[in-house]
Amino acid sequence: MKRTSRWHLAHLAMLAAILLLVGVISPSLIPGEPAAAATNGQMVYPASGSIESKVGDGCRSNHRDHDGVDISGQGGTPILAAYDGVIKTRASNSGYGYYVDIQHAAGYVTRYAHMAAQASVAPGARVARGQQIGVVGNTGASTGAHLHFEVWRNGSVYTAINQGFVCLSKVTRGNPIPLVFPGLSTSPLSPVTSADYNGDGRADLLAVAGDSDLQFLAGNGKGGFLKASIVTGAWGIHRHLTHTDLNADGRADMLVARSDGVLEYYAGNTTGGFGAYGTPGSGWYDLQHVTSGADYTGDGIQDVLGVSAAGVLKIYRGDGTGALPGPHTVVGSGWNTIRYIVGGDFNGDRLGDLMAVADNGTLYFYPGLGGRFGTRVSLGSGWGAITALTGGVDYNGDKHPDLIARTTAGELHLYPGDGTGRLKSRILIGSGWGGYLQLE
Repeated sequence: MKRTSRWHLAHLAMLAAILLLVGVISPSLIPGEPAAAATNGQMVYPASGSIESKVGDGCRSNHRDHDGVDISGQGGTPILAAYDGVIKTRASNSGYGYYVDIQHAAGYVTRYAHMAAQASVAPGARVARGQQIGVVGNTGASTGAHLHFEVWRNGSVYTAINQGFVCLSKVTRGNPIPLVFPGLSTSPLSPVTSADYNGDGRADLLAVAGDSDLQFLAGNGKGGFLKASIVTGAWGIHRHLTHTDLNADGRADMLVARSDGVLEYYAGNTTGGFGAYGTPGSGWYDLQHVTSGADYTGDGIQDVLGVSAAGVLKIYRGDGTGALPGPHTVVGSGWNTIRYIVGGDFNGDRLGDLMAVADNGTLYFYPGLGGRFGTRVSLGSGWGAITALTGGVDYNGDKHPDLIARTTAGELHLYPGDGTGRLKSRILIGSGWGGYLQLE
């Protein structure tokens, strides 16, 4: 796991004809078709028909300036959501006709165009893979009934979608698209994912020692840690060491703020070390707090939280690639009265929550509501004496995120979470932890 520290690491046509052919069919009355054969992370064909065009390919040995896949089929037949997600846009214009966009995990967006009528699901609603969202039509710049299907990722057309379609072949809605979509997942993340650096299914700990060495301490899955090993040196000049899974690959990544303010991102690799490197932002060194480890916006991708020197809390939206392109959301102010914050899904609803210690020594739980936080709940007093706080992951193997706190005496304690946003009685991990500059 040893590595060297690095400093430079996206005309409405008339509907009369088609409505006469198929009747005024309400999409909500046509049952969706389950995609049982598809595996986790796999999209399904959204419509049945013949593949008449792909991205940049007219399917007849000719190039075509085209951003999607055309599935030619009978008007009025169902259109299904290709994957779980949230309705992002429901609109119409002269080109796409009636269309809908669905936001998925890992930065993916799918578009379904030329619908016969407005989509049956409203913006902001969650949809499941295989759920009907509309019917095939001929609206907009279309010469016949078909579905125009686009896939975007992180603001760019996802051209790899072509690999899941064969020109002039026939596909059946609900069947799996034979293509792997990196980072796409419907399953909730394991409660150890964002801190499991060696891939053994147990949450680990990173620490900066008094001599500035960055150390790795493997978790034993029972609330304790194995002997420390040195990752690299000269980390005393860094702040805000943070565990995360910012590229949505199921392996723990690391964030840290350099003394010049640049936020560094180190992607975890398959061997327990770090691979890809990036700098997703600047101005981070002077922030009061930084935490991650959960999805705070509700799009299925982990984000980062930061508190400015003025006490403003922001959500820095992740895109599933290790970047933080935004938009960044101001959650609230007055957080300069908070001494420590720790993020994680503490109540099991798949939305990131916060544990925070106020200056008066009270520990508060802030339930995440997707883009904001609910009314805080006091979990007790007496936390003013702690000198380090981390967690938001499962250290003891009970599938619930925990907290780890260090006292002024250098004792490290585990506070097991109960899965409801509350904590159980603390357990002593060990003593002699007072020399560490940071624990994460």
